[in-house]
Amino acid sequence: MHELSIALSLVDLGIEEAERRGVLVVAVHVRLGALSGVVRDALELSYQVAAEGTPLEHSRLVIQETAGTDLELVALEVANEHSSAID
Repeated sequence: MHELSIALSLVDLGIEEAERRGVLVVAVHVRLGALSGVVRDALELSYQVAAEGTPLEHSRLVIQETAGTDLELVALEVANEHSSAID
């Protein structure tokens, strides 16, 4: 299941960015092509498993489906650690 390795990479990137900027990651946005070879449901489940016990545990995985072969991290949605406001 390569979706788990993808999810682990997304969580790792989110943790690195959160630590670097001193923010909380509230959502990870990805673009997922229908021809990418990645199963959406498996990626969503894998993300939940990968994020468990990490600073991204309560973050959402937001998937934008496309027709191509895309598998791309589009954005990290963040909030200040001391507020619930979105940057």
